[in-house]
Amino acid sequence: MLKFDCYTGSTIYNYLNLEKIYIFINMNNCKKLLFVFVISCLFNPSICQDFEVAPVILNFDANPGEIQEKTIHIKNYGNKLQSYSATLSDFEVVEGRRKKQKVGSSIRSLEKYIAIKPNFFKLNPNEDIYLSVVVTIPKDVLSTHWGFVTIGPAKEKENYVLDKQVLTTGLIMVPKIEVIVMQSPKANVAYHSIIEDFIEVPSTVDSLRVFRTHIKNDGDKILVADVHLEFGIYKTAQLIKLKGIKKTIYPGESVEFDLKINKNTITSKGQVALILDYGHNSKLEGSVVEIDP
Repeated sequence: MLKFDCYTGSTIYNYLNLEKIYIFINMNNCKKLLFVFVISCLFNPSICQDFEVAPVILNFDANPGEIQEKTIHIKNYGNKLQSYSATLSDFEVVEGRRKKQKVGSSIRSLEKYIAIKPNFFKLNPNEDIYLSVVVTIPKDVLSTHWGFVTIGPAKEKENYVLDKQVLTTGLIMVPKIEVIVMQSPKANVAYHSIIEDFIEVPSTVDSLRVFRTHIKNDGDKILVADVHLEFGIYKTAQLIKLKGIKKTIYPGESVEFDLKINKNTITSKGQVALILDYGHNSKLEGSVVEIDP
């Protein structure tokens, strides 16, 4: 469940990957008004909460030739009749962040396989609705696809014409919630990831040594890569396993990991091994560098 809430700032982001919400303020005339508005938002949620969407992630696993359906629940917490729209868009993942793209622009687009009904609707105060989201997968499609379903107030032209007077005196908020939709067939078992590099890099903290790697998902399934270091001491044959990092990696994406070792741990010459585990009964991947204290 996710509700839209108000926060401060010239550009507001709702949590869990929401679309930008733009605020236009004349700072000279509206500082006191903005302060009162923000305080009201923090201490009186009924002023801020506009609508609710649940869930915010839909995972489909339809095999070729199959149809699957899931629902999205929307509720209007406002005090007036409100029109809403549900629109599809693509996204790419850049440095771990989802970047919205025009629908149909990506080879991973859901455009050809998804239907949202209704995609335009009106809700009275405290009224709710369930949207039907259906994926239909052709018999020859085994690949993974993803996108956003963006839900929010429908843009009626008369409400969105901004002139100079509005920009200097008004406060306009346009909340949008992005539901992440992913479709990957059960029959698709193309899990694979590789270690692209493994080096020591300069540390900004004197007490730490930092080892950097880039892990690439060269398969066709979304993976959670579990990466950790193990330090083997030559003199004692002792093996020290260190805490790791987990990150989600989309097909075709390369993700950077910085793993740290306290300098006090490295008391004599040895080897630092990088261990990659992405599950699904895959073999562990590894890489090694030799180090001195």
